[in-house]
Amino acid sequence: MGYIKTIFISRVDHNLICGICAGVFEKPVAVYCGHTYCEECLEDLLRALERKDSFQTCPDCRRKIGRNKMVPVLALKGFIEGLCVKCENSSKGCSAVLKLGELEKHLRDCEYAAVTCCLCNRVLMRKEFREHQAKCTKINCHEDHFDIPDHNSEIMILKEELVQIKKELQLSEESVQRIQRNLRELRVRSRIRERQLNEDFDPAWDPDYGYGYSARSVVQLCGFISRFLNGRPHYVDQGRIFTCLKRCFDYFHNCAGFWQDLHMLLATAMASHWFTDSQRQIMVSWLKILAREKLLNSK
Repeated sequence: MGYIKTIFISRVDHNLICGICAGVFEKPVAVYCGHTYCEECLEDLLRALERKDSFQTCPDCRRKIGRNKMVPVLALKGFIEGLCVKCENSSKGCSAVLKLGELEKHLRDCEYAAVTCCLCNRVLMRKEFREHQAKCTKINCHEDHFDIPDHNSEIMILKEELVQIKKELQLSEESVQRIQRNLRELRVRSRIRERQLNEDFDPAWDPDYGYGYSARSVVQLCGFISRFLNGRPHYVDQGRIFTCLKRCFDYFHNCAGFWQDLHMLLATAMASHWFTDSQRQIMVSWLKILAREKLLNSK
């Protein structure tokens, strides 16, 4: 659920409100259609729809969605955790003002937090707890009847330790859940990244940069550059690809049968945004050499 009961110092922008719980986003996730919700809110909604055999759709636009299309919005989460809030015990007297991401740690030690006496089940503030324990009427009653104060003290200490262990166990369980959520987020991000890489990688690309060693590779390189004129793919090294161009020119510029293919390759390279000004000047000189050789061969 979102941060519904949290007291924010300043007015929260409406764009940070979850459309399901109407609270500020807690662990926000985005779905395929672009809308954002609390992770827990959306998972609860999808489970409810699944139990009813209903279509899992976005609450806002009704487009079809699913758990595998939930992506954590880490930047938004960090921004929200940086917002200033009051302690949840401010109505009891706590004057602490801190960032939302620090609230959980503060509440574990807040002197105004409610705690329960394990001996008489009375609920009181943490700052009053130790004084109460010393005067607990139930302890005095035990002492009057059994006259074994040492044993009662040991029982009290053991019960305090038990309460502390239960709290630590709860924190450990919360830590496990948090780690599991982070692991799920990393898996989702990994799948998205892998899918992007697979979509970007052109299967016609030669990762060994073998262009120029055969006449066919000249045409292949020309076709590859023409598909990405406005932007060189991230997996293509500029220096190595220029070396391939030079190799194509050196091997085939004296072969009259490959003049047209080589001219088309250099013209395509000149039309792209892949190369530096100095490299483009060299390609211009290669084109001039090709034009001169063609003129000589035609006489």
